[in-house]
Amino acid sequence: MKKSLISTVLLFWGLFAMAQTKGVYPDYYPCRAEEDGKWGYVDKNDNWVIRPIYDALLYETNGGMYPVSMNGKWGLVGPSGETLVDIKYDAVVCEIDYQKYRYPANFAALRQRGKWAFVNVQGIFVTEFVYDEVLILNGKYIIRQKNGKGKMRSGYLDKEGKEVWEN
Repeated sequence: MKKSLISTVLLFWGLFAMAQTKGVYPDYYPCRAEEDGKWGYVDKNDNWVIRPIYDALLYETNGGMYPVSMNGKWGLVGPSGETLVDIKYDAVVCEIDYQKYRYPANFAALRQRGKWAFVNVQGIFVTEFVYDEVLILNGKYIIRQKNGKGKMRSGYLDKEGKEVWEN
């Protein structure tokens, strides 16, 4: 199957340059199929490892989760293309660690009807859809939630997925 890597190479050129200098490379690279414009992932030898059936996708997380989109909805697939989380959510946020495992991924966040929840790297939900805002950065899983009076409280998830509230 003939593939077009031009847009992918341009999009991720800076990432690859940085990875090369640090001796760190992703397992799979996003790639768009020339035939129908669908997205999938290829390995370092330009072989499809996750078939190009998706409308959009994000970069691999260091936990082996691959955010994918079809018909405007998001989900997660594993390294063989197996479904970890059904493609039915409004958005997904993952830790993408370009320094490969400096901040090992524990969770990804999914949004549904304006609220966020977290899943682990096996695709199992560790929280309910209760957070108004989430941020995943440098191995931290920051959560914000409005109380009954509309005041926002802030906290984070620990490595087991337990809430720790700061206020």
